[in-house]
Amino acid sequence: MKRIWKILIVVVVLGAIGAGYGYYQFSRPNKDLATARPDVTVTASDLVNAYSADETAATAKYAARDKVILVRGVLKSIERDSAGTASLVLDGGMPTSVVSCQLAQAHIGDAQWVHAGDSVSVIGSCSGFENLIDVRVVMTRCAVERPHAE
Repeated sequence: MKRIWKILIVVVVLGAIGAGYGYYQFSRPNKDLATARPDVTVTASDLVNAYSADETAATAKYAARDKVILVRGVLKSIERDSAGTASLVLDGGMPTSVVSCQLAQAHIGDAQWVHAGDSVSVIGSCSGFENLIDVRVVMTRCAVERPHAE
């Protein structure tokens, strides 16, 4: 009987440690990519073309784990939702193709100083490709790259 209690205590302690580690991983903040060095720099139209031509190869190249992407393009529109998030929609070079860059919470204000028709550079993480009504490459945790003082 004592042996069963010891095993039960060990299992409960290990379970509590595992649950604590899982909670830590779940609740830790994402890295702010605004100051990160990009792994890849690409135009919005080249990014859309890469996904349209070969989704698997483009995913390996652009959406690999922790890869930081700098996308340059012309701002088509700014989309806002009821939750307060903002996405910059870059022209993908074809009538129904875009790169949707969801701004990180800390960089929602970046949407205030860019306007449709502006050439912008957006840094973030590529999360994949949607091919529903339009061709949409999705970027997350984004920030608008600000011009550096010379």
